[in-house]
Amino acid sequence: MDEKTRYEPMAHGPIGAAVKSAMPHTEADPIGVHAAVLALFSAAINGKMMQPDGRPVVVWTALAGRSMVGRKGFALTTAETILNDAIGEWLALRRQGGISSGPSLVQTLWETEQDSLTSEGGLDGRTLVIDEEWPTTLQLTKRCPKYSGVLRTSWDGKRISNVTKKDGKRVEITVYEPSLGFHAHIQPALWSKYISPAEAQGGSYNRILPVLVERSKRLRRRDYKTGNPLDEVRVSGSLRAAYEWASRELRQMSLSDSSADRYDDIIAEYEDALEELSEDVSCFIERSGEQVMRVACVLTAAERKTVITVKALDAAKAFVDYSIASVKQLISQSNVTKSRTIQPLDFKIRQKLEMYGGEMTSTQLYRALSSRYSAAQILSTAEDMADVQIVEQRQNRPGANPVVFKLVEVIPDPEPVPEMEPEPERVPTQRRAPARKAPAKRAAPAKGKGAASKEATAAAPARAKTANKATATPKKAPAKKTIQPTLAE
Repeated sequence: MDEKTRYEPMAHGPIGAAVKSAMPHTEADPIGVHAAVLALFSAAINGKMMQPDGRPVVVWTALAGRSMVGRKGFALTTAETILNDAIGEWLALRRQGGISSGPSLVQTLWETEQDSLTSEGGLDGRTLVIDEEWPTTLQLTKRCPKYSGVLRTSWDGKRISNVTKKDGKRVEITVYEPSLGFHAHIQPALWSKYISPAEAQGGSYNRILPVLVERSKRLRRRDYKTGNPLDEVRVSGSLRAAYEWASRELRQMSLSDSSADRYDDIIAEYEDALEELSEDVSCFIERSGEQVMRVACVLTAAERKTVITVKALDAAKAFVDYSIASVKQLISQSNVTKSRTIQPLDFKIRQKLEMYGGEMTSTQLYRALSSRYSAAQILSTAEDMADVQIVEQRQNRPGANPVVFKLVEVIPDPEPVPEMEPEPERVPTQRRAPARKAPAKRAAPAKGKGAASKEATAAAPARAKTANKATATPKKAPAKKTIQPTLAE
């Protein structure tokens, strides 16, 4: 899809016309330029234009794009060029870099208000935070438990405060109606690392509209007289007139009958969609309805009007829908690349010591690891590590001696040489003579009545030896002649 087709549904009024006019002279994504213009212009009119329910109209945006390819910086610079004639002077005075703690954010807004008391317009705390290195700031904000709460409350335009001590006395500074604008840049791969669903569920980051951006085209510098294509971008006179109109007095937006019906349909559509989404996704877009209203108010203020039209609502919804699609894609990419192995504490101790040249004081090591581990856990684990030496450095001065953790080389003990057992002598195997078949036993002669004598039993083997010599059938004895007597005798 080309840039014109992608951007056309959300282009509305002077802001849409200014972005389309600048696109031939920039490599930035038109939706990225649009997001930056919304953030900058809404911060400038913050506190002057209010939603129909009296809430602020400020829009916070974050460009998510790969380094060099996303052209995030091009998008911001293009937006600043468009708005230079309208709010350029205000940007130079009220622009702040990344703020990484809740107390410092309260302090910055309070000091801005105090500085404005001597100006002709009176109290004015409008401040715009532009953080082009947002991941670095997010890493630092995790150390401040108050940051998320102060950020959420500032988006709502409600009272924020901070308590400090000065000369031993308790001093509370309060900003009753904070006017904070916000715009940031982040790489998609770092989104899940620093912005978790748990934090979004608390409301810290669903107040920011993330926008995926990419390079729209390549421009040839030699085709431009100065070598900088942005020099050809014309400032928007319509937006200058809109800013002057909005600055004159406090105004509150309203909905016509048709736009009120349309807004009810938009809210119902988002609520139905939230029921079908998982909580990991829905927590980022729970405020989509109000985001549509805020963007529509900014687009309407750029037209120097206070009645929001259906066209303004539809254009605002197209932009918010693109942000919702960006969130889904960022979460999808995160689920693929997020499988990270949690390293044990001994591995982390060793890693920190290597980063510091193999030696750290106890204070340095505890601070480097104290976000998740106590000092007792770190000390106990280090004591069990063979390659870590804990040394107390004695010093000739009052106070506790510093404790140093050192990474040392572990020389393994030589492995014992196993004793060689003598091999058993091999006995040559002898061939066994084939077993002779035992002669078949002859049946013992039948015994007559009465037990045979022991002598007959003992003589049986002898008789067996001569058995082969005997004939099978014994010869009959010759018959004896009987002499019969005669009569004469």
